[in-house]
Amino acid sequence: MIQFVGFDKQYLSSMATLLAKRHEVERSRYSFLPQQFEDPQVTEALLQKEVEKPFVNGIVALREDEVIGYMLYEYKEDAKKGRHITIDYPYIAIAEDAHPRLVRLLYAEAGAEWIAGGYFQHIIYVPIGYDRLVYEWLDQGFRFEQKYAILDIQNYKPKATDAENKALSVRRLAESDSDTLKRMSRWNSIHQAAAPSWNPITKESLEDVKSGYAALAKDAEAIVMIGEQDEIPVGFHVYYEADSSANMFTPDRTVELPAASTNPQYRGRGVGKALADASYSQLKELGYDYSLADWHTPNHLASYFWPKLGYQPFMIRMVRKVDNRIAWAHGQ
Repeated sequence: MIQFVGFDKQYLSSMATLLAKRHEVERSRYSFLPQQFEDPQVTEALLQKEVEKPFVNGIVALREDEVIGYMLYEYKEDAKKGRHITIDYPYIAIAEDAHPRLVRLLYAEAGAEWIAGGYFQHIIYVPIGYDRLVYEWLDQGFRFEQKYAILDIQNYKPKATDAENKALSVRRLAESDSDTLKRMSRWNSIHQAAAPSWNPITKESLEDVKSGYAALAKDAEAIVMIGEQDEIPVGFHVYYEADSSANMFTPDRTVELPAASTNPQYRGRGVGKALADASYSQLKELGYDYSLADWHTPNHLASYFWPKLGYQPFMIRMVRKVDNRIAWAHGQ
């Protein structure tokens, strides 16, 4: 008989053991994931920090007083998403001998409280290496929204041909590139709004994007690579050093890639590959081992291009939006 109880710190040690075991399974597929989280003491310290957040709560599954699963969740509100629930990467794990259906039961038990409070959008970060849970979330009406992937820079193999490399000149960003960055900012935004992504880009949000890109010219922490053909900017990559202490999936000596694009008029000419080759050569010289990237799954160009370079997806952001009429439509 399975019993569900609210989170209490007496369960933290057992929860940490489940999370450490989950991470061990994930690392058997993705060895680049940080090894220290296979240690229950490390995962317990991580969970302890998470449950101290003011809007984090949780539910624990017990079988004969043994913890066989848990789910933490955070209540959030912002102008873009409104009220929503986030189940972060370390926020769920179940015992190896537990049926995967347990995640559905955890969701049903906790979700009733969310709906009662008007939280109709649910977001979860699901480890692909623990794929027996992915299908359970799909069956619960969740959909893929964003994929997260890692590239091994040290073992990266150049992808562009000699001709494609010779056609492209790659350089680091200069402070005088502010106006150039503003013009380039449109490339990715307009593409995101096109089929089949259909991610709306308002005039106001595009202005914010332009301002953000222009500021990169004076950002000392940004590593920005610009590709040019005949002195015309045709592509760019933006990198930042990632904080490996911020989560349990970022290795040491990793950069993250928050933005990259190719001039639409130059796509299909090898610009992306040549720019990637030059960027990873530069990052390798700077001492970085990995690059972390993510993309909107309906974006067919990104979903094809980044894995082709060698990025390995290891996590998926999945989303479910419950019809808010459930607040009053009960069939009565």
